[in-house]
Amino acid sequence: MLYFLTGITASGKSDLAHKIAIENNMSILSVDSMAVYKGLDVLTAKPSDVMQAQVKYYGLDIADCDQNFSIIDYLNYLIDQDIPEKSFNEDILAVGGSGLYVKAIIDRYEFKPTDPTIRSELEQLNFDQLIKFHELNEIPIPDIELNKRRLMRNIESFMLEESKYVFPEVNLPLDKVGIFWNHPNHKNNIEIRTKKMIDNGLVEEINKISNPSKTVLQAIGMNLSDNLEENINIKTKRLAKKQITWFKNRSIGANFLPFNKVEDFILKNFKIFIPTAIELKKKYKDFIIMITGKDTDKL
Repeated sequence: MLYFLTGITASGKSDLAHKIAIENNMSILSVDSMAVYKGLDVLTAKPSDVMQAQVKYYGLDIADCDQNFSIIDYLNYLIDQDIPEKSFNEDILAVGGSGLYVKAIIDRYEFKPTDPTIRSELEQLNFDQLIKFHELNEIPIPDIELNKRRLMRNIESFMLEESKYVFPEVNLPLDKVGIFWNHPNHKNNIEIRTKKMIDNGLVEEINKISNPSKTVLQAIGMNLSDNLEENINIKTKRLAKKQITWFKNRSIGANFLPFNKVEDFILKNFKIFIPTAIELKKKYKDFIIMITGKDTDKL
C-alpha cells in the first residue's frame, strides 16, 4: 500500500518518515520535484548515504541538472520502477511537499504525450500562425490566457488525443491516504535549516552546477548572490505558505488528515510506531489546542 506523509518544507516530515520506514520495513518514495536532480544534495536536504543504506529510497537522483524534468518524466519513472504494482505487494511511504506530484499519483494523471516531429514543426510558427492553424484544422481554442507554448500544447493534445493514457492505479488506504504534516515552529525551523545548509557547503554545491536547466533555476537558493541566507529564508517561508494554501484550496486536500490527527493515522497504519505517535501528540499539544479549540486528550 502507498501511504502519504506530505506537508510544508522544513516540517520534519523526512526524518519522521525515515523512522516510520525503519520501524515498519517500508521503502520511501520522494515526491519532491527538486530531489530528482543529481548534485542537489544540500539544497534539497536529501537523506544521507547512511539513511539510504538503511531504507530503500525512490525518486532521488533521477535527472542531471541540465535537464528540464517534468511531471510526465516523474510518472514515467514511477512506472519504470513498478511503483503502482509494488503498492499492491508491499508498503511504501511517499514523502515530500510537491503538491502536483502528489495529486498526479492520487488522481491518476492523464498523460498527453508529445511528438518531437510535431513539436519541431509547430515551433517554426509564430503566435498568429498558430491561431490560424487552429482555425484551419477546426481545433477549439482554449478559454485561457494564450501564449505560444499553450497554443502548441493545445494542438499537440488535439492531434495525439487517441494515444493518451492514464497513470496506473495505485493501492491507497481507504478514505484518507495520509497526513498533511504542518509544524507550529516551521519558520524557526526554516532559519535553522538554511544556516545548516550554508555551513554544509550549499554555495560550493551551487557553484558546481555549470549549465542548470530552467527547472533547476527555479530552486530556492539558485540565482541568489546578495544576502544569501536572508533571501533563502524569505523564499522558503513563502513556499511553506504556498504549500499550505495549495492543499487547502484544492480537492486533493480532502484526501489527507490534518496535522492534529497524526496519532490516529500512525496508530492505525503503523502499529510498531505507537510511542513516537503519542510523543508527537504531547509535543504539539498547545499548538493543536490553538488550531482546534480542543484538548488533545479528547481528539
